[in-house]
Amino acid sequence: MSQQARLCREIIEEEFGPFVAKVAHQILLKGRLTLPDIVRFTKLTPKQIRESLVVLIQHGLAFFTEAVEGQKEQTHYQVSAEQTLMRLRMPAIMQVAEERWEEIGVDICRLLFIHGRMKIGGVRDWVKGDSKRKDKMDQYIKAFTKMANEHYIIAVLPEHSRSAVDRYLEAEQKESEKYTITTAKEIQAIKKSALESVEAEYGMLENAGLKRKAIDAISSAHKRMAVEIEDMEVDEKIYFHINYERFNILFRNNSVMDYAIERINRTAGQIVKAFFEHGKNKIRSLHENDSPSATPMHIANIIPQDVIDQGDIVLQPDLINPGKKPSVQDIITGYITLLKIDSAGFVRSRDELGSSQYSINFLKLRENMKRKLLEGLVREKMGVATCRILRILIEKGKLDESQVQKLAMLPPKDTREKLALLNLRGFVEIQANRLDVNEVPRTADRAPGRSFHLWYVPLEKIYEELLVDVYRTVANLQQRRRQELKVRSRLLEKLNRQDVKENIDLLGEGDKAEITQMDKVLERIEISKKRLDQMIMILRDF
Repeated sequence: MSQQARLCREIIEEEFGPFVAKVAHQILLKGRLTLPDIVRFTKLTPKQIRESLVVLIQHGLAFFTEAVEGQKEQTHYQVSAEQTLMRLRMPAIMQVAEERWEEIGVDICRLLFIHGRMKIGGVRDWVKGDSKRKDKMDQYIKAFTKMANEHYIIAVLPEHSRSAVDRYLEAEQKESEKYTITTAKEIQAIKKSALESVEAEYGMLENAGLKRKAIDAISSAHKRMAVEIEDMEVDEKIYFHINYERFNILFRNNSVMDYAIERINRTAGQIVKAFFEHGKNKIRSLHENDSPSATPMHIANIIPQDVIDQGDIVLQPDLINPGKKPSVQDIITGYITLLKIDSAGFVRSRDELGSSQYSINFLKLRENMKRKLLEGLVREKMGVATCRILRILIEKGKLDESQVQKLAMLPPKDTREKLALLNLRGFVEIQANRLDVNEVPRTADRAPGRSFHLWYVPLEKIYEELLVDVYRTVANLQQRRRQELKVRSRLLEKLNRQDVKENIDLLGEGDKAEITQMDKVLERIEISKKRLDQMIMILRDF
């Protein structure tokens, strides 16, 4: 995807410079390449390319393949576009770190973003070298351990230098060696077994880097059944880096909570939050279709009492005792039922797991959140009536023009114009090919004039095109930001002077006004990038 590669190049150039950006861009465009191929495409020296690859591997943006033992193969390099685009979420990640671990968590995340990966000894050395922070050494070590224990930062092992696809292919090859002749059923079993082995390996590596402290067994007998954060310590020999998957799960959960608040009320959002809180240690991936199940009793034990006492839901009164106040469990059950019957599909029953088991339905929420985003864009750009036509086609499927007109309650001329506008923008399609299923003939001769032409909405295609448009817009904002800083390069040189840092009054009134204007422009660009990144999360990650 050229727009995705362009955006990755802009991100890498801003952070690591033009040489690293050029190498990464060519690998993204051409696919995995060897060192001689990269030299040929980039026209850079081998030394520059090796140094650029070291930077990319250090920050987890590139992978390499190793030759199988006993075979001679060239090393291939591959750049991960997904990992590169995650660097757009650095401000959001820093905000989460500040909310959870205050300024200490922000410092740890900043160090990991700057260095890519670090040992706990590197954090200790950095704290010792700062006179303002060296008194808080124990707090930094405790925060680092807590972040590792909650998987917000994870260990970097030699296995992580290879992409997940390479690990899967290797596992599939090992499974294939067990068979001489494979049938279609056995091929499916091989793929399933390879995937399970890779996932099992990932689960084992997830807790790497942490170990139990050496504690007197007699004095800590009351803690034998529970592993607490005070009992854990970080392995001094292991490197750690930011676990974007864990932060993305948190962002996804917050988006679902906001969606519940928007559609129902704040208490419904708290109920959804309680589901996530109950299963926070069991949610491992963004691609899960359901959250860990919970009963109303589990949720009632998590929800604060002041939320229950708000009384913003009306329940059916007790037939035997109409004046009886509903219990906490009745209120929770009422809200879960409300979330279940809502058209967004927040909650679904898990009867296969037992009585009164419910979970958040991520599978349905993904589609509804994408559709909400699409309808909002169409409503903003083309009006309410056009959005109504789009919604009718999504809900009803393939319809001809007269059916759309009746359901949308619009005149034939307006219906035709709005369908043509949606078709021009790529939101709806109609096929004129006689062999296509969207043309239904009225007569045996299949004449186009005597056929029904059906309109429909290709949702997956639209989502892909919207994602490309968002990539293009973010790349343009990145270029605009770089241009704004380039125009004010002389002003930035003044700001970097030591005397100006100590006394800002050395600048003239014109320079101060220019700084204010620059800050406003950069703030608007960052806000726009944040909003667009939320769209990327909905369209690609959730």
